[in-house]
Amino acid sequence: MRTARSALGYTRILAALLGPDWTADSCGHSDLAVLGGPAMSLEVATPTPVRASGTVKVSLSHTHAFVWPRRSDHRHEVIGTIGDPQAVADAILTTGLPAWTRLLADLSVRTDRTLSALKAFMTTAEQLAGPEAQVAYGSVPGVADLRWPGGRATIHADAEGGIRIAYLDLSDLTASTFVNVLRTVTGAEVLAPAASTTAS
Repeated sequence: MRTARSALGYTRILAALLGPDWTADSCGHSDLAVLGGPAMSLEVATPTPVRASGTVKVSLSHTHAFVWPRRSDHRHEVIGTIGDPQAVADAILTTGLPAWTRLLADLSVRTDRTLSALKAFMTTAEQLAGPEAQVAYGSVPGVADLRWPGGRATIHADAEGGIRIAYLDLSDLTASTFVNVLRTVTGAEVLAPAASTTAS
């Protein structure tokens, strides 16, 4: 089999070996491509230039739909030799898919827990902040922004449901009272970095 000239070319070979449910897409880099599979997206990394003796790494692609709190969440890669794509495809099916499926299930549970804790917290925070308060949720799960006449706070929820204020801007003294009440009412440990807190 002829060696591909780029990660995308190699990924197309893998997709053909894996079957009709798999696709290959470019991500704008000669040494990285996306292998689309059933219910998941994989990253295929190759050296540049691509050589038959080179090493290819296939790993689960990061998705912003889930909470990824630790780099160790990227556990498990399929590693093979570029000159033997059949062995890489076999490893994807036998060892990669089961590991990545378990990881996605774990991330789904973790993300649901994070979103539930964040929404419960923000509901209480919005009520305490008053009728002019506005809540906006970030594009990444676990992040929300709260604005009210006395200030602004960016709230982060972790995978275990813990809550912290990652950014706090207090435009008047009553806002500090609000934060203290928020800590008491919610029962959550709310940490606000002093460097990002102002009061006038």
